[in-house]
Amino acid sequence: MAGSIYYLAPVENASGKIFGKKKTWMAVRRLTGKRQKGCSVTGERDMVNHPYTEKELAHRAKFTAVVAATRSRMADPSQAATDMAAFKKQTKYKSLYRYVFHQEWDAYEG
Repeated sequence: MAGSIYYLAPVENASGKIFGKKKTWMAVRRLTGKRQKGCSVTGERDMVNHPYTEKELAHRAKFTAVVAATRSRMADPSQAATDMAAFKKQTKYKSLYRYVFHQEWDAYEG
């Protein structure tokens, strides 16, 4: 058996991988409760004291635009052959999507 998962109430979301008895890992999002061993807890952002900055909003808008451009470029059959040939020549990126994403990220103007 790869490991054990112990569910603690109330649990809203649980995700992660079990790596064995020695290295257990679990991410759980709870509104209340103490942090237990092997458990990572995230919370909600305080929008009153820490609202989004202009830099964060600009980065989010850039990411959204680049993802849309990457998906449309990957769906375009005229670009597929050139992208695949360029992807095979390089060794930095392990997936075609990541390669095209970084090409669009570098070409983004905004």
